Amino acid sequence: MARAPSSISVLETPVLIIGSSMVGMTLSALLAQKGISDCLTIEKHSSTAIHPRAALFHPRTMQIYRELGLYDAMKTESYKHYDKHAGLHAVETLAGKSLGTWMKDINEGLEEISPTSRLFLTQQMFEPLLREHAVRHGARLRFSTELVDFTQDAEGVTAVIRDTESGAEQRVRARYMVACDGNRSFVRGKLGIPMQGHGLLSHSLTIYFRADLSRFVEGKYNGVIYVNNPEVRGFFRLDKTGREGFLAVNTAGVRGSEASRFPGKDITNERAREILQAAIGAEVDFEITLLSPWNALCDVAERFQDGRILLAGDAAHIVTPNGGFGGNTGIQDAHNIAWKIALVLQDQAHPDLINTYEMERWPVAKKTIDQVFVRYIVRTAPELKTEDLEMEDEVPEPCLELGYQYRSHALMSTGLPNGSVMSNPATAKAAPGTMAHHVLLSTMNSKSSSGVDREASNPVPIADLLGHGFVLLCGEKAKLWIRAGRTLNGESGTGKSGQSLPKVQVHQVMPAEANNHFYEKYQITPHGCVLIRPDGFVAWAEKGQEAGDEDGAPMDDAVARLQGLMRTILCRSPRGLESADSDNAAIKLGKL
Repeated sequence: MARAPSSISVLETPVLIIGSSMVGMTLSALLAQKGISDCLTIEKHSSTAIHPRAALFHPRTMQIYRELGLYDAMKTESYKHYDKHAGLHAVETLAGKSLGTWMKDINEGLEEISPTSRLFLTQQMFEPLLREHAVRHGARLRFSTELVDFTQDAEGVTAVIRDTESGAEQRVRARYMVACDGNRSFVRGKLGIPMQGHGLLSHSLTIYFRADLSRFVEGKYNGVIYVNNPEVRGFFRLDKTGREGFLAVNTAGVRGSEASRFPGKDITNERAREILQAAIGAEVDFEITLLSPWNALCDVAERFQDGRILLAGDAAHIVTPNGGFGGNTGIQDAHNIAWKIALVLQDQAHPDLINTYEMERWPVAKKTIDQVFVRYIVRTAPELKTEDLEMEDEVPEPCLELGYQYRSHALMSTGLPNGSVMSNPATAKAAPGTMAHHVLLSTMNSKSSSGVDREASNPVPIADLLGHGFVLLCGEKAKLWIRAGRTLNGESGTGKSGQSLPKVQVHQVMPAEANNHFYEKYQITPHGCVLIRPDGFVAWAEKGQEAGDEDGAPMDDAVARLQGLMRTILCRSPRGLESADSDNAAIKLGKL
């Protein structure tokens, strides 16, 4: 590395994160929570976001922030500024004709499938909360710092970073590097990883402004308001007073013309005022506070990993703002990465576990870009739809947000239809590869003399039991698995490999009619059990016999089975150590 003379000091860190917006900051916070507290995150900008980028956050994302203990604070902040019953509406103009409603209330019915809501937030609101949480737990964050160069070898990554204010350079040595450096990712470019997908759809524009629009929206519209008229196609996002917000402009001018696809190109304040006026549809005094051009893209990187370097967020996939899938998908990337890197660095998993990141997240990202492309065409740029344009049918939001499914070596068996990437969380059953479906659950939380729980807890969302390690949920009569789980924990440091197994939190479901939904949703009997990963995805399920001589079953066999399952999931068994290349290619082709 010619740029890094030997005199440059070397800083060692387990994980170097490039970029500290929502994805990088979330990864930093998650790693810190899991005990990887001295990772380093660098950000070329001088502070967290100063403009209100982003808006809609999905329930799965809020589950992740709930796990971090931040959900209540984010919900409070959101409700100060935005309507919690916001919807998705369509109009010709704010002052003109209504074209319909896609979603009257973004949270209607969500309580049946998630313990968290959709929230409207800006990065100005939540990034300081994330930063404070990460730093409080030991994460290191450097603003005004950019990545200059990097190389990698079999043991890690060597990077050169530069302070953009002083020009001082420093060498960093990391076990892993995660690029969260946006859609123009320097890291992805240097690695030569191409993007694929739908390409440039438009050169678009976001107009941030202040104006009193309350009389046009009060009692009629809230949330996201799509605009479609001969002059402009895009959407408004206003705060609940109707006095501040932004207009995202997808196309403007004569429908279908080439020029209409480039409203952000060479934009002037005068032209922006014309576009905003056309979207409002009435004479209103307004102040434009910022013009932010951007490229409307729906693309995914050809791969998400190169050795010890991972891509996440916009560096791995980029979508238009329709539906808010960009930041949400990236945050879920970070959640998938964090527990895997943490267990590898803690010598509890084989490094091949990290290879399952791409196997699990790439198909989800591909499905997401295709679905956002459909939303872009249908909701904001119908003039771009041609007879030869290939588009999927639109999948409902809950399926995209909560119904995505994984296939990889870090799961025991999919039990899912071939080629299936997502399902309806309201009707689908939990199985290895699905998210742990939301149910209210009462568990027994104290041990009797026989080692079986007796005292029952009040019903809580299953999410309250998850997120801090592996969890074994055992049916009320699954005494064998309860004892096996606890025995495994007692023997977790005696593995032949010299590595310890992570502790497994064992919970016994109490006898209660209210828990029947759990058995139905998870397809087990009171004699069965379900093993759930630290990221809240089902790893394995044992249906259990309706009747049987559990007390006579060999305990050693049950312990050995659990131990073998854990080793496989952690890629420490022969199956888990196989090369994943062929399986990864098959997953991308929808064959697994």
